Amino acid sequence: MRVSLRNQYSNFLYNMQKTQSRLMDLNMQASSQKRINKPSDDPVGTGRVLNYRSSLASIDQYRKNIDTAKGWLNLADESMMQVSTLLTKLKGLAEQGATGTMAASDREATSYEVRQIFSQLVNLGNTRYEGKSIFGGQKFEGSAFEEALMAYDQDGKSLGLVTGQASRSFVVQFLGPEGTTATVGTDTISYRYSKDGGNTWSDPANVGANGALELGGISLNLSQGYSVELSPASNTSMAKGSWLTIAPTAVYKGDHQSQSAVLYTAGSSTISALPLGGFEKDVHVEVLGTVLAPGSGGTFQAQYSVDGTTWTTVTVDNATATPVIQTPYGGVQITGTGNLTGLEFSVKSGSTGVIQMGAAVNAEGRGLFSSDVMVRIDNDLPVDIGSTTPISYSYSTDGGVNWSTGHSASNTTAAAELLVPGGKLVLTERTGVVQLVKNAQFIIHPQTAAHNVEISAGQYLQLNSIGSEIFGGYYENGTQPVFSDSDVGKNIMVTVGKLVAALENNDQQGCGEALDELKKGHQYFTTQLASVGARENRLDVADTVLSGLKLNETERMSNVEDADLAALLTELANQQLSYEAVLKSSSMIMKMSLVNYL
Repeated sequence: MRVSLRNQYSNFLYNMQKTQSRLMDLNMQASSQKRINKPSDDPVGTGRVLNYRSSLASIDQYRKNIDTAKGWLNLADESMMQVSTLLTKLKGLAEQGATGTMAASDREATSYEVRQIFSQLVNLGNTRYEGKSIFGGQKFEGSAFEEALMAYDQDGKSLGLVTGQASRSFVVQFLGPEGTTATVGTDTISYRYSKDGGNTWSDPANVGANGALELGGISLNLSQGYSVELSPASNTSMAKGSWLTIAPTAVYKGDHQSQSAVLYTAGSSTISALPLGGFEKDVHVEVLGTVLAPGSGGTFQAQYSVDGTTWTTVTVDNATATPVIQTPYGGVQITGTGNLTGLEFSVKSGSTGVIQMGAAVNAEGRGLFSSDVMVRIDNDLPVDIGSTTPISYSYSTDGGVNWSTGHSASNTTAAAELLVPGGKLVLTERTGVVQLVKNAQFIIHPQTAAHNVEISAGQYLQLNSIGSEIFGGYYENGTQPVFSDSDVGKNIMVTVGKLVAALENNDQQGCGEALDELKKGHQYFTTQLASVGARENRLDVADTVLSGLKLNETERMSNVEDADLAALLTELANQQLSYEAVLKSSSMIMKMSLVNYL
């Protein structure tokens, strides 16, 4: 059979290109030391490698998150250790001030050091990591604490924050016949104050009709109906009569975790109330008299009650569109277009607030919610709360992107309970409005201060700290300090402020009381420090696990992707010989002709 030169040439090119291509592939594997350099090398293996790379990228991101969290927590740990050292020193100074052998001049000298330590505590509470406040919850940009003044009576009961600043504390005495009781807003009450522990006094003045006390650049407003016991100017003992002390403290400006919801009992359904501050107790609020819409100007009267029996009247500035009614446990901001006349509501502590869209009923979240939960009414026809018609609804935990549909709630009682992740949405009647319409929405909106980072798949850790839960202080709204219900002794900022006042006013008993509170506060602070340490330990464990997981994933990816270097070099040498053989044999064949045989 005759073989044409064309066929010979084609076979030559095919063999040369095949061996050359294989040689190039082997050279590429040798240079990269990887068996898979493009998807066609191993399509199945390529998919596995991509999965491994994605997993390794996630591990690297988790470890970056851990590194950031370590920075936050290490700084928090260091700052809190310094606070613990300062508290130990303060206990020693308080103990000195509580001894009977210490003279007034000695307490005065000690007060200078204690006041500086107080300022240092505030500075430590405002510690920043990369410019972000580590003790301010999720309010990273501003300072967590701000120095201020507080007022409390002879029994240590808080009267709230005072407007203005002062370089030292002072006391206020209400003057009159011994044993006489006077009421703010009803009686004429005379008072005087001293800034040097009672050595010298200001000229007496009268409490204003609105309860205002002017204290040399400092102003304090007592609530209407506040009662004081009078004592003569000759009395210098706080055991007789009513006294007030103005002392340094700190206001917490960051986020808090306290949950509260508003339930309305009367008034226009176009008015909404928003709790401000950390409500530790339920507070009932009523607007008094005839009042126009929010922002209509002037002032109006409101009253609040914590126990449902004793009521306190407060004056509310209505010059802005969002007036705030102050209560002991926080303020309540009022908004809306309707009149405020007859408005009554309760701020319910422990329940989660709910934002309403397309509805005007009473709504509260009950349960433990880590993020917002949206609830949508799906009934085609309007349904009344308390009727026998079941309430059809859907909910979303991702801001309305995806909805879980087909849910139904019983509707046979005055309170309809709609089950959602984390708890339930409870709906009740509000001043005659009981109807729910299709597509009305509710957003269960928890108050959150924790900033969590993902340290492994589905595992989160809080990297920031909530300053009010560690240092105490006062919220911006309300007259009661943090921990006032549980144990005010936990409140470091308040306790140290009282110690400053006791030393500056030569109050031996006050120093002893401050010492007892400092012991409680330091013990509580130690548990908070342990919490930070526990989170640091968890980060170390998580980082160790991720380090081992990364080695494991890398090894498994290497088994699929990397080349066997010894086998690769052997195959490369063989392929080089094959290529050279193809070139040589082909050149010999292509040179054959009849002339070679003549």
